[in-house]
Amino acid sequence: MPDRVPLGIGFGSERIGFLALRFPKAATAALLALVAFIALSLSHVTFDKDIHRTFLSDSPLSQAQRAYAAEQDPPLSTVLVHVESPEPLTAQQMGALRDLSLDFEFIEGVTAVASPFVLRWPPDRDAPSGTPVFGPEIAENFAQDLTAFRTLQTGLPTFVTSSATAVLLALSVDTNQTTVTQVVDQIAPRLDRVLQPALSARITGEDVISAEIVAGLKDSLISLNIWGVLAIALAACILLRDLRMVLLATAPAVAGAAGVLALSVWLGYPITVLSNVIPVLLLVLGVADGVHLAGHIKSGGTAREAVSAVGPACGLTALTTAVAFASITLSGNAQLFEFAILGAVGTLLSFVIVMVSFALLAKCLPLSNSPLPKSPALVAQVLAGLGTARPGVTVALCFALLTGAAWGFSQTTAWFPLYQNLPDDSAMVQTNDRIAQDFGGVFQMIIETDGDWDQTHALVTELEGLTGAGTILAEVDVARWLGRPTLRPTSKDMAALPEALVGQLRATSGASRIFVSVPEPMRSPDTLAAFDKLYDTARARGAQRVLGLPTIMRREAVDLVSQLSMGLVAAALGATLLVALAFRSANLVPALIIPNTLPLMLTGASLHLWAEGQLTPTAVLALTIAFGIAIDDTVHFLSRYAAARNAGQSEREAVKSATRAAGQVMVVTTLLLTIGLSVTLLSEFTPIRLFGGMMILTLWAALLVDLLLLPALLILKGSRHVSV
Repeated sequence: MPDRVPLGIGFGSERIGFLALRFPKAATAALLALVAFIALSLSHVTFDKDIHRTFLSDSPLSQAQRAYAAEQDPPLSTVLVHVESPEPLTAQQMGALRDLSLDFEFIEGVTAVASPFVLRWPPDRDAPSGTPVFGPEIAENFAQDLTAFRTLQTGLPTFVTSSATAVLLALSVDTNQTTVTQVVDQIAPRLDRVLQPALSARITGEDVISAEIVAGLKDSLISLNIWGVLAIALAACILLRDLRMVLLATAPAVAGAAGVLALSVWLGYPITVLSNVIPVLLLVLGVADGVHLAGHIKSGGTAREAVSAVGPACGLTALTTAVAFASITLSGNAQLFEFAILGAVGTLLSFVIVMVSFALLAKCLPLSNSPLPKSPALVAQVLAGLGTARPGVTVALCFALLTGAAWGFSQTTAWFPLYQNLPDDSAMVQTNDRIAQDFGGVFQMIIETDGDWDQTHALVTELEGLTGAGTILAEVDVARWLGRPTLRPTSKDMAALPEALVGQLRATSGASRIFVSVPEPMRSPDTLAAFDKLYDTARARGAQRVLGLPTIMRREAVDLVSQLSMGLVAAALGATLLVALAFRSANLVPALIIPNTLPLMLTGASLHLWAEGQLTPTAVLALTIAFGIAIDDTVHFLSRYAAARNAGQSEREAVKSATRAAGQVMVVTTLLLTIGLSVTLLSEFTPIRLFGGMMILTLWAALLVDLLLLPALLILKGSRHVSV
C-alpha cells in the first residue's frame, strides 16, 4: 500500500502517524528525545503571582492603572494584620500591640506601619507635628482619647473599632527589597510570641491574597493531574476490558498532557488558575482519540487502517479545539492571551504526541479478541432510533429547546468574584469580610481629581456619607487635621507627614488622590451596588480617574466577559466553517450549528440553577472550549456517515452505519471524559470546579444531541455532498 494518501477531513494531519509507521526507529528516537525534554522541563514550571494580570487589558482604564503603578517609587504593597478580641481591648493588650507594630518596622522591606499608635493630635505652637494620641504609657481610659480624636471629625482612619474590639495594622512593603511572602513569614512568628490567648490575628492584603492563590494552585496542579490519570486509567480498564487497549488509549494521552506543562516553560508562560485545567483537558481529549483509534483496531483493523480511517477525524477535532482556544486571543487580556496560546499550541502538540505514540505502540501491542461492552452501543442505537423515528418532530422540539435555552443564557449576569479564586479552606475570605465590616474593606479604590479644592472637599464629604468615617484617606483629611478644611495643605504642611504618604495623596501631576477602603465589589449584590454608588458619585462630581484593584475588578471583568463571549461566537463560527470545509459541504453548516450550539446554551442557561445566574470569565471559557470538544463527536459521526453515503447507502442506512461504527465509541469516550474531568470537581478552587462541571454537562448534552438531533437533521437534509 503506498504511503502517499490524499488530503482528507484532517487536512493531512494523519500523515504524522503514517510517518511514524514508515520510520519507526527514527520516530521512536524523536519521541523519546521529546519526552525526555518534557520531563526535564517540568521542574521549571512557574505560577502567576500578579493578581492584576487577571483583569488588565489594553483599555484606557488598564493603561491608567499601569501608569499609576509605574509612578510608585519605590513600589509598595500593603500587608494587613487584623487583630480581634471578644471583649474590649485592655491597656495592657494595646501596649503589646504597640510593641508589635514597632517590631514590624524592623522587618526588612517594611517602610512604615500604619496603626492607632501613629495617630497625633492636631499641631499647635508647642508641637508643630502634633503630639501622640497614645502616650508612653497607655492609660486604661485610652478609649476616651480615641473618642475625643474622632470628635475632631478629621475623617482620618483610627485603625481601631469604636467598640475597641479590633485593631488593624497596615504594613507598607517595598517590593524592590523583599517579597510579600517573605514579610508574611516573618509576621507570623511575631504574632505567636506577642498575642495573648484571648486575641486572634489574621493576615491579608491584595498581594497576600495572590500568594495564597498561587500556593494552593501548585498543590491543585499536582493532585488534579495525578488523580486525573488514575481515574481515567481505572475507568478505561473497567469500560474497555483490555489492559493493552487501555495502555494504547491512555499512555499517549498522558505524554500529551505532560507536553503542555513543558510548553508553558518553553513559552515562558506561568500557570494560572485557568490554565491549570489545560493538562487535564488535553489528557481526556487524548484518551478520547486513543479510544477511537484503538477501537478501530479492536474491530479488526490494522494500525495503518486505524490511522487512515480515524486519524483524519482526530486531526480535525484537534484543529477545532485549537480554533476554540485561539478565539480567546480576541479578549485583549494578557493572561487570557497566554491561556489561549498555551491551549491552542498545546492541543496541536498533544495531537502529534498521541498520533506518533499510538502508531508506535500499536505495532507492538496486539489487542485481545474480547469485545467492547455492548451497553454503550445499545444506548447509541436507542437514542439514534428515537431521533430518526420522527425526525421533523425531533428537530422542532430541539429548536424550541434551543430558543428557550438561548433566552435563559442571555439573562445571565457578568460576574467576577475574586474570593472564589482562593482555596476553599482559606480563612482569608472571612478575614476580608471582617475587615470590610470593621474598617471598610481590604481593597483600595483610588480616585484622582484635578478639580479645585472646594470640589475635592465636597467629593470627600459626599463619599464619607456613603462609606462612613475612617474609611477614606485624602488631603481633605489632612486639611481638617490642620484646622484649615477650606484650604488645600501647602507643601510645607505636607512635609510634616511621612514622605511615602505624601507621595500617595498627591500625584506628581499635582492631582489630589482619595483612597477609599472598600470590600471586594462582587462579594455580593449589596457590595456591588455600594461600589457602583461610590464610582458613580466620584465620576459625577468631577473625578478624572477612578483606579485601584476594585475598580479594575468591577469594570474590566464585565468587559472581559463581553470580549470572551465574542470569542465564543468566533469559536462557534470558526469551528463550524472548518468542519464544513473539511467535509467540503456548505450544506453541513446548519447540521453543525444547531447540534453544537444547543449543548452550550443548555449549559449556559443552567448557571441559573447552580451558579446564581453568574456568568464569570471561567464559565465563558468553559463554554468556548467545550464547543471545540463537543464538535469532536459530531466530526466522528459525520466521518462514518460520509463514508457510508459515499459507499452508496441511503440516508437512513448511513445513519445506522454511523451509529454502529461511531456511536458506541462516542458513549465510551464521553464516559471516560466525564471521569477524567470529574477530578476537577474535587479541586479546592471554585473556578476549576465550575470549569469541570460545565465541561461535563456540555459533553453529555452534546452526546445526547449528536445521537438524537444530528441523525434527524441528516435524514431531513439528505446531503450527498460530504466526502472524506
